[in-house]
Amino acid sequence: MLKEVADSNTKASLRILSFDLARGLAVLFMILIHVSDFYGNPEYQSSGLSYFFKLLGEAPAAPVFMFIMGIFIAFSPIKSVASGLKRALALILLGYVLNFLRASLPMWIGIKTGIVTQEELGSYTPLTELLIVDILQFAGLAFGICVLLRGYLNHVGSWLALAVIVTFISPFLWGIQSESVWLNAILALLWGGDEQGAAFPLFPWLVFPLLGMAYGQWFRRCGGNLQFYIRSVFTGIVLVGTGLLFNYFIPDFVSEDYALLAPGSCIGILGFIVIWLSICSLLVNKVKPNKMFDLLYFWSRNVTVIYVLQWLLICWGSIFVGFQKMQVGSMLLSMLVVLILTDVLTRVWLRFKSKNTSQSLQEAVAAS
Repeated sequence: MLKEVADSNTKASLRILSFDLARGLAVLFMILIHVSDFYGNPEYQSSGLSYFFKLLGEAPAAPVFMFIMGIFIAFSPIKSVASGLKRALALILLGYVLNFLRASLPMWIGIKTGIVTQEELGSYTPLTELLIVDILQFAGLAFGICVLLRGYLNHVGSWLALAVIVTFISPFLWGIQSESVWLNAILALLWGGDEQGAAFPLFPWLVFPLLGMAYGQWFRRCGGNLQFYIRSVFTGIVLVGTGLLFNYFIPDFVSEDYALLAPGSCIGILGFIVIWLSICSLLVNKVKPNKMFDLLYFWSRNVTVIYVLQWLLICWGSIFVGFQKMQVGSMLLSMLVVLILTDVLTRVWLRFKSKNTSQSLQEAVAAS
């Protein structure tokens, strides 16, 4: 398993390449499904290819992001709870800044210039777009909770108990709303809401980083050896089967809304994740290092920047190419274009950030 360890001789946190591979693939699938949803025409949306991309954009994408976030929280030394909470708040604020830049602002411009009318938009307004609950808001909340647990309740059994509670209490919280738009915006962060388009409410999505932390602790104890992955695969198979049985025998909790995962769906997806991570470990250890893997590792390490940039490209691009107007060929080409542009812009941003950081350090040294 030595091949999996990267950066272990630096002061950075231990990175496991199989986790970076899984998260890099999740980045790829995320961009593909976003382009597919925004650009594919109605005929494409009902095609088998559309369902294939939707499949890639579900279990192997967002749940994997959140599970691996939990793993890295378990791996990383905590400087202080306060610093962790500041990072959590920054993620939440970034989510709303992104909402403004990718949705509220272009919608407002569209209304003011007459490109679209409020009648065409229906109930959607710049305010409703600003209050959308997406993965950055959820990631911030989840990160803060996990940091608090690491700092004050650092016990795997407690994390497992909380994960079980979150999984099974969530269906009873969905739909609780108030008459206030602003209070509903807060409730949407917790358990969703129609007006806010909550894609990742805390209940039940918190289960993934919670169990990711537990998985990370188990991984550290056994060193990620072969026996660990074998047990993980068998555990994953049992979880997938259990999840299917739950959904079959308790169908009342099953929702068509991907944001509102039923207990059985949470269990089944968790089973898929641990199997998927084992497959990624096998690939890292059996496949020779290559440029494709290096690219996926790069995407994994810069997932937040990539997430923001790909949304800006897709949403502002829809102003020029239209919403759900592309046929299959044009839509597939758009996927490639967005992937390339996102990668290029990410590298430009990182060089710009590195240059500014270096200049700031030089100025600070000169001033001292």
